[in-house]
Amino acid sequence: MRRTNRPLGLAVVGCGVVVDRCHLPVLQTLDDIEIVALVDTDRGRVDQVADRLKVQRRYSDYREMLDDAPVDVVAVCVPPQLHAEIGLAVLDAGKHLFMEKPLALCLDDADRLVDRAAAAPGKALVGFNLRWHRLIREAQRVVAADGLGRFETMHTTFTSSNAFLTQGSDWRRRHELGGSVLLDLGIHHFDLWRVLMRSEVDEVVAYRSADAAGVECGTVSAVMANGALVTSVFSHGLADANEVEICGRKGRLRFSCYHSGSFDVYQNSAPPQGGVRGRLNGIVGVLKKAPHIAAQWRRGGDMLASYRSEWQHFIDAIQNDTPVQGSLEDGRSALQVALAAVESAARGQPLRVARAPRSITPMATAGCANRSVG
Repeated sequence: MRRTNRPLGLAVVGCGVVVDRCHLPVLQTLDDIEIVALVDTDRGRVDQVADRLKVQRRYSDYREMLDDAPVDVVAVCVPPQLHAEIGLAVLDAGKHLFMEKPLALCLDDADRLVDRAAAAPGKALVGFNLRWHRLIREAQRVVAADGLGRFETMHTTFTSSNAFLTQGSDWRRRHELGGSVLLDLGIHHFDLWRVLMRSEVDEVVAYRSADAAGVECGTVSAVMANGALVTSVFSHGLADANEVEICGRKGRLRFSCYHSGSFDVYQNSAPPQGGVRGRLNGIVGVLKKAPHIAAQWRRGGDMLASYRSEWQHFIDAIQNDTPVQGSLEDGRSALQVALAAVESAARGQPLRVARAPRSITPMATAGCANRSVG
């Protein structure tokens, strides 16, 4: 598809917290895309956001929006139980599809989306913004250069406060609607397992706990197809953290997605980190990174930049007809890992990912694609 003289027209379905805090701020900085329509069943919310952005096309029903000629791209940023229905309609309408994670809540819906996208004229991408985080990209470069050698272990942590739980996002409290930490937070890292370890996930074992105060924790350990071992911790209700550590035969890297200057690579032959030389090297490293860290802060930080890079990649793929990274197939793979983890936690035993159930159990309806939207 060739570049056009006008920006791509974008319709955003869903005007919730993540859209307001993460997507809209970066979309307004991009020259090749323009928000032309907003959709939400809460008309007051639509008007509030649209007035601020000076967007004229406002809808309570996404189906009416799909008839709008100025809309080239649709961002589906609604609760996960609505992803499949709206995503399929977007693809059938010939629009480009940006789908927030998770792709769907069951593999039947995921397969429908993958198949429909393969036959559709437009591009489709799943919103795994962490793929575009600067430190994740830096880790990929280290891995590609064989800086760590053969992978042995990976450890990640993704925990968040109760901010979303106290802002009207009722679905985040409901396991069957994708609100479990294993789907809501874990699926981001299940995708990163595949990206950073460059391997599929073979087997998982998961454990989960939750209390009446809304604190939910989950741990997932996995064996990758390349033999590496992974363990991750996820939580709603604990202090914010988003960290990665990878160990290989040659060295180790670690970083926090929430701290711009935290990226460190250690060779296995280096002195112990707690020694004097190790501490001096750490201080020198921080000083070298200081100018870049300050620049990132002025632009809103690495997390916000990850959304900007994700959208720019999608725009470039549409305009130049190039493949997307974070495809619907990638979304399906991460969903299958999440479904295996949820089932493992329910059974209290390991589970091969290939044998994951096709939907979250118990499921409220027999066919998870047969839903209506208001």
